[in-house]
Amino acid sequence: MQNKKIKKVRVGELEFDVVLADNFIKRAFGLMLRDIGDKAMLFLYKRRKIAMHTFFMLYPIDVIFIDKDVVVEAVRLKPWKTYKCKNYSTAMLEFKCRDVELNKLIGKKVEFMRG
Repeated sequence: MQNKKIKKVRVGELEFDVVLADNFIKRAFGLMLRDIGDKAMLFLYKRRKIAMHTFFMLYPIDVIFIDKDVVVEAVRLKPWKTYKCKNYSTAMLEFKCRDVELNKLIGKKVEFMRG
């Protein structure tokens, strides 16, 4: 996958413009202390159980964990929390909370769209 060209992600009927966390600084800070509007931040990993935190976050976020182009887990996290995905994942999508039932996203196909 040519990561740097991913511009949008579609999860079921939801579609996100994305900022790719493609370097150490972006991965370390994620959405911490920043507002990227309606965009989501996409993190790509080698397959593992991803751990993350919401320290210094300005708002609650929704987080979708993806493996083999399918949503395997989705959670809503308040600031100052830690979380470890219970499933193996290769990608994580984080964004400001939306009016969506996260549990209905489990099992949905994920499309990565390039520029």
